[in-house]
Amino acid sequence: MSTFLRVDMTNLKVVLEDSPPEYEWLGGRGLTARILNREVPPTSHPLGKHNKIIFAPGLLGGSHFPSSGRLSVGFKSPLTQGIKETNAGGTAAGKLGRLGIKAIILEGQPADTKLYLLKVTKDGATILPADDLAGLTNYATVNKLRQAHGKDVAVISIGAPGEMKMSTATVACTDMDGRPARHAARGGPGAVMGSKRIKAVIIDDTGTKPVGAKNAEALRNLVKEYAKFLDESKGAGLTRAYGTLGGLAWVSDYNHSLPVRNFTSGQFEGASKIGSKSAVAALISQGSKWSHPCMPGCILHCSNVVVDREGRYVTSGLEYETGAMLGANLGIDDIYAIATMGGLSDDYGLDTVEVGATLGLAVDAGLMKFGDSARAMALINEIGQGTTLGRILGQGVAVTARAFGISRVPVVKGQAIPAHDPRVENATGVTYCTSAMGADHTAALVLKRKTTPAEAVEASRQTQINVAIVDSLGLCSNAIMFVAFPMERVTEIFNAQYGSNLSYEDMQEMAKEVLKDERAFNLKAGFAPSADRLPEYCKEEPYPPSNLVFDVPDSEIDSFWDF
Repeated sequence: MSTFLRVDMTNLKVVLEDSPPEYEWLGGRGLTARILNREVPPTSHPLGKHNKIIFAPGLLGGSHFPSSGRLSVGFKSPLTQGIKETNAGGTAAGKLGRLGIKAIILEGQPADTKLYLLKVTKDGATILPADDLAGLTNYATVNKLRQAHGKDVAVISIGAPGEMKMSTATVACTDMDGRPARHAARGGPGAVMGSKRIKAVIIDDTGTKPVGAKNAEALRNLVKEYAKFLDESKGAGLTRAYGTLGGLAWVSDYNHSLPVRNFTSGQFEGASKIGSKSAVAALISQGSKWSHPCMPGCILHCSNVVVDREGRYVTSGLEYETGAMLGANLGIDDIYAIATMGGLSDDYGLDTVEVGATLGLAVDAGLMKFGDSARAMALINEIGQGTTLGRILGQGVAVTARAFGISRVPVVKGQAIPAHDPRVENATGVTYCTSAMGADHTAALVLKRKTTPAEAVEASRQTQINVAIVDSLGLCSNAIMFVAFPMERVTEIFNAQYGSNLSYEDMQEMAKEVLKDERAFNLKAGFAPSADRLPEYCKEEPYPPSNLVFDVPDSEIDSFWDF
């Protein structure tokens, strides 16, 4: 029987309880949505005692299937004021799955201002003091914890911005090398974890084994089929060789949907320097490593380990979004400067999408100029150190815009638009509008523009359904969605693991319930249909060089839920 680990921070007590039978087919994002709907008042303050933060491996967490180690983090977001799920790779989800823990639920708040750790093993869980970690960055925190608790533990941690409850604060998860470089980033999960006064969660799965499949032979055959598919897929080969960063120049020069200089152009003259085959080759020639796994069992290997020109470690996981938002969106074409800013964000625990968009507004506010990487780094350091200006910027785009009287604001539901402009990617724009998460490409990314508004709505709808399946199973979207592995086969993987006989249509219906749960929370939190809209400028400002505007009428957006 899978268990819930319920952590009452008000009374500093931990209780293991059996997962209710009704949650049997829920995991990852599907589970966090259902728990939040049932246990968190939708109108509660995101940083108050009534909010909860839930860490849930997917239904395949701890299994033998590759790329099944995504950890879903669910909470009411201080950034959007609505429901939020964000997920990360690394080692935590697999260890929780092997421990038989379906979810860790952090609830309540301590009366004091002390910091605490939660340590989880096969024998249970304990709350430990952690005041000695106050103010430490993620790398310093993890180094101390691995020295004290062993090199093989997984650590989920926050940096100082999380302790200061900034809405850009992430939750960091350690990768296979013990680096806190895999982030559940969007929506401010670090702030909610900080509000519970938990600095880190330590997961030790010593003495456990992978979760066996009910139909082991069928799963083995599916693993072989999946590996063969990746070996033969051109898209998978490119992703394996160049990661997501390598596609930045294509988005700029062919799709024309890259964010450039605060979303004023879709094509960046320096794109080849910061995100192309040649840019990746240059980094490799200087000692960086590509084709690197971020979680055990991954065979796509789309991550990387980046070093500077002197060979010193900078960051693990320099991805497209970071290159776009901290590079092109700020007019910066120095890949080493971008990597350094990405490394700072890892260490402090900051969402590079929200921070990159916020620094784009900082130009409008007169705080920096486009192309000035030194000033951008200085402002990231101000966020990490919690200066007065840093605390404003650290609350994200919407707060920064209000503070400086800026009216052109790239947000939906309070969250920054990521590195896919919706004026070109109109189906992605529908996702930004209709997803309960706000502007979040991970909810459903559709790169190619659709010919008609109806096609854009349908493409977003079907992709959101498929992503909800993948997120609930704990699979990596890059390893499934991005390489177009058939969803029918994903259903067979689930059936082999659980001995079930569900169809793809059954899985889609389950995924629709996830989307409905998320929407229901937001409606009860006070969201009106007017929240399902892009900023005005997306309909009014043509996006060069394609000179497109977002073309999906409000009536079509409102039809999204007609399923």
